[in-house]
Formats: sequence, C-alpha cells, structure tokens
Amino acid sequence: MKTIFICLDFGLPLAYFFETDLARLLVERGARLVVLVPEAMLAFTRQKYQRGNVLVESIRDDRVEAYRHRHLSRLQTVLEYIRRASADRAIPLTYVDTHRKRKENYAPTWQKILYRFVRPVIWLLRRSRRARRLFVDGLHRYFTTDLYGDLFDRYRPDLIVSNTAGWREDQFLLREAIRRGIRTATVIVGWDNPSSQGLPGARVEYVNVWSEVHKWEMAAGVDWPEDKIHIGGMPLYDGYLDGRWQIGREEYFRRHHLDPRKKLVAFAATALSISPNLHLIELLARTLGELSRPAQLLIRLHPNHFKSQKHYRQEAQAIYEVARRFPDVHVVEPAEVPGGLERYSGEDFPEKASMLAYCDVLVTVYSTMVVEAALHDKPFVSACIDVPGGWKNEFWVPLHEVPGWPTAARVNKMKAGKLALTPDELRAALEAYLSDPGLDRAERRAFVESEVTYLDGSATRRTAEFLWSLAEGK
Repeated sequence: MKTIFICLDFGLPLAYFFETDLARLLVERGARLVVLVPEAMLAFTRQKYQRGNVLVESIRDDRVEAYRHRHLSRLQTVLEYIRRASADRAIPLTYVDTHRKRKENYAPTWQKILYRFVRPVIWLLRRSRRARRLFVDGLHRYFTTDLYGDLFDRYRPDLIVSNTAGWREDQFLLREAIRRGIRTATVIVGWDNPSSQGLPGARVEYVNVWSEVHKWEMAAGVDWPEDKIHIGGMPLYDGYLDGRWQIGREEYFRRHHLDPRKKLVAFAATALSISPNLHLIELLARTLGELSRPAQLLIRLHPNHFKSQKHYRQEAQAIYEVARRFPDVHVVEPAEVPGGLERYSGEDFPEKASMLAYCDVLVTVYSTMVVEAALHDKPFVSACIDVPGGWKNEFWVPLHEVPGWPTAARVNKMKAGKLALTPDELRAALEAYLSDPGLDRAERRAFVESEVTYLDGSATRRTAEFLWSLAEGK
C-alpha cells in the first residue's frame, strides 16, 4: 500500500479530490490517503470523508502561525512579500503587481520602508533564473521546520500532494518533506494560480496543470522543468460535462423564486479585495427594465461577502436590499456550514451547475466562472465599469485595469465573451446575447478547449493515473 499525504487548505481543493472520483480512484489503486486540512475544517472533514483508507489530520496551521511569529518574524514577512511579487517577466505580472500594491497599502510603516528597500531584489528575481533558484534555496535552508515529523514517522508517506506549490502555509510541510527525501507534487486548482502566486515557496518536484497555457506559465514564469509538468485537465469540470450535479429546471427556478417565462441574467460577484460589486448590481437591476425582452437577475455573492470584514458584510446587506427593492432581482442564499456560519460552501456545485445551465447570459468580472460558462456554452459579459471612489479607506483596483490581467487577456484574445466598460456597452452586450445565444459560440468553444484541454470527462482519470504513478515512484 502506498501512502499519499494530500494537503488542502480550503473547500474548493477538498471538492477537487472528494466531489470528483479522484480520491476514490486513488484508493482503488491501493493508496492510503492522509488528508491534511486547517484546524477549523478538521471536525467537518473527518465526519464527511474519513473512512477506510482515508484519514484526516490537521495541517497544524496554528503551529505554523506560531512559528511565523517566533522565528525571525519580520524577515519572514519581507521574504513572503518578495516571493509573492517575483516571477520571470516572460509571463504577465499584473496579478502579482496587484498583490504587491495591496500588501504595501496595508503594511505598517516599518514594513513599507523595508518593502521599498527590497525592490531591487524583486527587480533581480524577475530577470534572473539563478537568483530565483538561490532565493528558494534560502527559504529551504533557513525556514524548514520540524512541525510534521511525528506525522511523517507515523504514516511514512510515499508522496506529498498539495493544492499549491508552497504558495501558502503548505510551504513548511513541503520543505520538511523535501528535506526527508519524500516526493512532492502540486495540483493546480485555481485558474489564475500559475500567474498570480509568484515563486513557489518550496522546491516541489511535479505539477498537474489544466492546459498548455498553464504549462507555459509554470515553465516560463517560475522555472518549472517541462518534463515535470503534467497536463491533466481540471477534474472538477468532469462533473459539469457529465451533468451529475444539475438540478431540474423547474425545481431550480422554484428554489430561487424565478419566473420561467423570463430570460435569466446571472451575476457572479468579483473578489471584494479588487472592487465593490454593488454598483454593477444596481446597474443591472435598472437595466432589466430597458431590455427588449422580459428578464430577471440572479446574483451569486462572492465567498468574501461572508467574511468578517465590515465593508464586505455591508455590501452583502446592500445587495439584499437591492433584491428587496426590485422584484426581478434575486440572490442565491448561502448555506449554513459547520460553526454556525453562513457562506457558499466549496461543494455547492449543484447550485453553480444549475445556474450556468439555465441562465441565458452570465455577467461577471473575468472570474473563473467565465470558463465554467463556456463549458455550458453560455454567453458571458465582463462588466469592467469603474465605481467612483472604490472602497473607502480600503485597497481597491479600478475595474478598467482588469482586462489586462493574464486570464482576462486570454478571454479577450480569443473573443470568447464581450467586454463592457460603460453602462451602454453592458446593455448592448445583454441585448445581443439575449437575442442570439449562439453568438460567439465558436470562440467560446475554442477558448474552453485552450483553457481546460479535456472536454471528454477524462481529466479525473488522467490526474489520478499521474498521481498514482508518482506514488509508485515511476
């Protein structure tokens, strides 16, 4: 029996393994899976998934946080800033530059001074492969912990798989595993991860990506050896392709109080760390009455709306108020999750699959849901209409900058959807797609083939075979 550690730090990567057949296929091959999750997810994950050869342990995020504060904490903070801001300039760096600006915006004075001081280091790392290698080597030499030794001794893993390449707290687990000579791999779960996370925080050996585009970003951007990059597609999207999650149309419309006689415009909110969404929702609510066909709006909030930040919560309440004022505006209600919190869970694929199956057009700001909409052959509009002032006293990004980001630029290059920079352009785009749903169909198909690779439902199997081959030492 081969033992595989799987490090998962939030709901979507958990779904990647367990709401697909990926975990099951690995267990059937003869694997024992030890799933490491944050302490807050431990009880829930054990109750739902621990059985047979699937065991659940804590990723010890509390101990990692203590280590960060105890051991050269200021140096670790600065090095993490440098890491996230660094990749080869051969790939677009607009994502990492946005993160850099956000970190600088919220930093205390001493950090801002240090961040300015180390900018020449970032300049060098963006231009020198050797410098990048030395930087990651330094992370291994000076910041490899012994937080997981008892787990390694108890389970003796043959392979460590993480949902990031040391881009988050998993970097400490991965470095410790590498010191012990254990094989390591990462799976790309987020569409923008290869272009947004900066340098890996550990010398991870193998990576499973969605596409040739991801392969190029990993090779050209962070020096990943091409022979260690496997294109396995996106296992979660197999569930969209085979329709396993889809709720019946009548039931779905009843659940959200929708009118089956009206066109359905779906709105997927953007990350609140970028920009407010309220102005777009208010604009869409007003625009419904100006369209030539009766239409209604269904809003999917962003997961950040359920976080504790005051301005996130305030916007969520304001969106609910819009729904109360406009009878044709509806909001997807969150589910209650362990701990008494309300949010969209990482496993609410029946909701997303049904929204995409039954909407007539999706409006968003280049979120990953544009890929998912294209998988469902649904037209989409990226509404990059600026809001005056953005977030008050908080970091924000003018939405007109977003079309230049790597994933957004690929959407535009393929002409897979429409871009709206003004209210008139948004209204025109909605009219065009509601009049002709087949508009841009060929472009959508070419786009999703480029981004996802496997549209035959084989991504889960391909990924399982790849990970199993690594566990066997092949």
